[in-house]
Amino acid sequence: MSFNVRSTVLAALTGAASVSAHGHVSNIAVDGVSYAGFDPTSAPYTTPPASIAWSNGATDNGFVLSSALQTDDIICHLSASNAALSAPATAGSKVSITWNTWPETHKGPVIDYLADCGGDCSTVDKTTLKWFKVAEMGELTLGTSGTPGRWADDLIVDNSFTWTTTIPASVKPGSYVMRHEIIALHEGGTEGKTQMYPQCFNFEISGSGSQSPEGVVGTALYTSTEAGILHNIYADQELSSVDDYKIPGPALPSFDGSSSGSASAASSVETPAATSTAAAQTGTATATPVTTGGVAATTSAASVVAEPTTSAVSTAEPAVATSSSAAATPTAHHCSSKKRRHTRHVRHIQ
Repeated sequence: MSFNVRSTVLAALTGAASVSAHGHVSNIAVDGVSYAGFDPTSAPYTTPPASIAWSNGATDNGFVLSSALQTDDIICHLSASNAALSAPATAGSKVSITWNTWPETHKGPVIDYLADCGGDCSTVDKTTLKWFKVAEMGELTLGTSGTPGRWADDLIVDNSFTWTTTIPASVKPGSYVMRHEIIALHEGGTEGKTQMYPQCFNFEISGSGSQSPEGVVGTALYTSTEAGILHNIYADQELSSVDDYKIPGPALPSFDGSSSGSASAASSVETPAATSTAAAQTGTATATPVTTGGVAATTSAASVVAEPTTSAVSTAEPAVATSSSAAATPTAHHCSSKKRRHTRHVRHIQ
């Protein structure tokens, strides 16, 4: 069987995955407290509680296509709206981000950003937010002709759908939005078909840092033809190493004068201490301490009251990867016909 036929068959099999296989972030944990994410699949039928997670209109757990990278949808997902609450977080803390699920067939990089709201994140205009990277991880091991390699998002699957990133210790205190994103490249050989899964959360970051890297507005983060977006994961025989894959977006800044760019230093999936899970969240006008395991946390924006339960997260191996090949060979693949209705939107560091 020729390479083109094999890659087409593999892509078609990938396309057999149902829409429900796509995911959303269901939990965000920081400083010993865990907060519920936003579930877009239930949002049309319920009134979601106030949350630190931005809402979005991806009711089928869908994506933003790379043909829509210059639209507002790429910022925090389809028709995203500001989260009402902010979680207190200490600069230097690890943030554990848990997805409800993620399909093994969807391969690609994982990137984390921060943007300073310059005020209240619950009302900030998302189009004015300037994003700087705090972590990135790309391809981990090369595949073979017609068979994709191992990617950053595979670590999410291995680790019970959990990814851990770190808020840079040197970042200046303030109100921030974190943008966590998986880029799925199973159709990335065709321009405009790469799938983007951005998720956003509000944090009130405390600490003694002073760094504030210059960011990029969301609609200028990527282009549909840059090498890390237009990339055929079924053609690894054309690469000499995983470093040939160029992670898309702006360069990863240096924090505290240390050079970043190695994914093992910037981002790794680890086992955090057991955390309490916020089954419910409410906001009040004044900050209220939230106590978990004897540790009190407060937020200057809004308080979050959690009903704790205990959970642990399994480990996954560390990995090193950064950056990408140039042009890609198109492959035929379709996730689901249900995505058609979104076509109009065609739309870690110490």
